Amino acid sequence: MTFVMPGWPVIVVGMLALILAFFSFMNARVGVGLMVMPDTRWGPGFDLIRPQMAALQRKQALPGFREQRAVSRLATAALEQTPLNVRALRMLALNDDLSGRKKAAEAKMMMVDRLSRREGVAQLWLADLKSREGDVAEALRHMDVMLRTMPQATDPLLDRLALAIQLPEARAAIKPFIKASTPWMERFFYITLEKSPSVKPLGELVASLDRAPDVDRLSNSYASLVYRLGSQNHYDLLRKVYPKIPGTKAADLYDVSLTSAGSTNGYAPIIWDFGSRSDRGGALLGPDEAEFFVIGEVSGVAATKAVFLKTGSPGQLLFKKVEGDPGEQSQAFWRISCVLGEGAGRVVQSRNLLEIANNSVARVALPQTCSAAKLEMLVDGGTRRSPTRVVLSGVRLGS
Repeated sequence: MTFVMPGWPVIVVGMLALILAFFSFMNARVGVGLMVMPDTRWGPGFDLIRPQMAALQRKQALPGFREQRAVSRLATAALEQTPLNVRALRMLALNDDLSGRKKAAEAKMMMVDRLSRREGVAQLWLADLKSREGDVAEALRHMDVMLRTMPQATDPLLDRLALAIQLPEARAAIKPFIKASTPWMERFFYITLEKSPSVKPLGELVASLDRAPDVDRLSNSYASLVYRLGSQNHYDLLRKVYPKIPGTKAADLYDVSLTSAGSTNGYAPIIWDFGSRSDRGGALLGPDEAEFFVIGEVSGVAATKAVFLKTGSPGQLLFKKVEGDPGEQSQAFWRISCVLGEGAGRVVQSRNLLEIANNSVARVALPQTCSAAKLEMLVDGGTRRSPTRVVLSGVRLGS
């Protein structure tokens, strides 16, 4: 079966249901006494109408509502008392909508928008209208207002935006909001990473920025984005995204030295990842020296790093084997996998590093016609009772 990605208007279908659910929730709050303080802004006359309006608002949010005349009578009375009563104007707008008078409803909702940005129902209604019309930028403007003024509506709206950014036109519309001053930015990244099976759309969005927002609270999201771009094999996009993230060094894309393992500003797999396991892993011993270890009867990856190879780059991985002794079926070796370019899929594996003489320089050929590679240190503790360890230094690309 072929999956066809729906367009923006289709993605936001259901926004009206979201409006009514939100509307019903807010009006229910009135009914249970959470918003019953006298509304003195509109004068004493409005307090006489307000209880009847509240009851009608709750009903107006339900399917099959048929009391349009009552809404019209009470809302009109409220407007006579207080001509700038946005709640009454919004009720009339929804009344027009339910009666099929779409243009009249739009005109009233736009007036509500001009009078008060805190009218969440109007913002959602206008966002739904503009999205159905294909005006993505204007729909996003109303969503932004809603997200800024009504935090309780954040997650449902951000769920929609997380889906929407699969479309190029939606990413272009959202792009102006991707800045440090946007209060919902942290939640947007978190929900998009949590709900989307692929991080490619978010990666495309970040790659299109001059610079990603410099916000400390986004560091975990940036770490997840970079890691998943690598794990989902989007290396070409990863190369574009990484330099846009605050605190990163573009040079780490092309550097294999062990120094990046001690960096606090980079993100794996562009910097060395020594893992966090106690049974195998790696640890820095000096500025460019590290040990890789594994306990007996355990095997797997101790460390990994991605590296991008420029045209004409040296074709070998060089390193110094400082110490590490073989025995009892223990092993440590490099595995270099090409992940980008004509040679994608090719894998090169070194000999057992424990069998190389201590304090000697060794090398491993890189896969040919390769634009990016994943370096892995694989270890096997064999049947040893004590941990197996190998110490390397001076890891670099060379000829």
